[in-house]
Amino acid sequence: MKKRILIITFIFFLFFGAGRGGRAIAQQDPQYSQYMFNQLAINPAYAGSKEAISAASFLRTQWTGISGAPKTETFTVHGPFARKKVGLGLAIIADQVGPTKSVGAMGSYAYRIKIKNGKLSFGLRAGVYNYTYNWDAITYKDQGDLYNTHNSTSQLVPTADAGIYYYTRTEYIGFSATHLYNGRLTTVSSFNGDDVRFSRHYFLTAGKAWALSDNFIFNPSVCVKGAKGAPYTVDANLSFNIDKRLWVGVSGRSTKDMVVYAEISITEKFKFGYAFDFGFGQLAKIGGGTHELVLSYDFNLIKSKILSPRHLYF
Repeated sequence: MKKRILIITFIFFLFFGAGRGGRAIAQQDPQYSQYMFNQLAINPAYAGSKEAISAASFLRTQWTGISGAPKTETFTVHGPFARKKVGLGLAIIADQVGPTKSVGAMGSYAYRIKIKNGKLSFGLRAGVYNYTYNWDAITYKDQGDLYNTHNSTSQLVPTADAGIYYYTRTEYIGFSATHLYNGRLTTVSSFNGDDVRFSRHYFLTAGKAWALSDNFIFNPSVCVKGAKGAPYTVDANLSFNIDKRLWVGVSGRSTKDMVVYAEISITEKFKFGYAFDFGFGQLAKIGGGTHELVLSYDFNLIKSKILSPRHLYF
């Protein structure tokens, strides 16, 4: 009965999350090039899947040649509890784009069910964002503009996310939706009377690992992202693990961007990752590159003889 209630609740939140009218601003969630290192940032059902208390920190600076380009700082921690049936997690995300800045804190709950050789996890997440808009940072063509009368506005916005994540010894697939409650982002309405609100975002991830030898693993993966008012984007990733210590990879993005990245295990528990994004479109000519750093540490790491992309990679 408990499992049935959880599944029904998950389906309700994922597909029928509360929402009202208003204007969404295309894609609002941060972008990650190394999402595969820790998917908790995009899917609450990932909580506890590493079978250890795992903490990770992301630092991303996008389009370094453009003033006001996106900057993202993310911290996540999660682990298994209640005889590993439950995963709990915490995510803190700070994102700044031009005059807007948001800081969110969200707690995740995941319930995991064993299915054959893998586990199926249902996750829910709830939290709050502090969304600030600095109107003074905008250059107004019309000094009598309505928004030019404000210095800055700040709004606390509740948020709720849901996700599902299935993984076996060598493969995984996950789907999540964020901002099921499409809360109002500013205290100032637009000229046509609409409110600016959070837009629901969707993430689909999948990957599989092959051991080509004892010291060489091949792990292709894919991430599909979409949001109301923005086109879907696809990341296709090819990763290789050498001697169970070094991951190197390359990603192609449907937005005409490429990513090269590497992760090294400094110790068994401590890992460092770096990614560099570069593009071939018009924006790349003036935008410069994008840098992303990831630091992660696993506490009380459980030894595992299982070949799995989540143990070796994430």
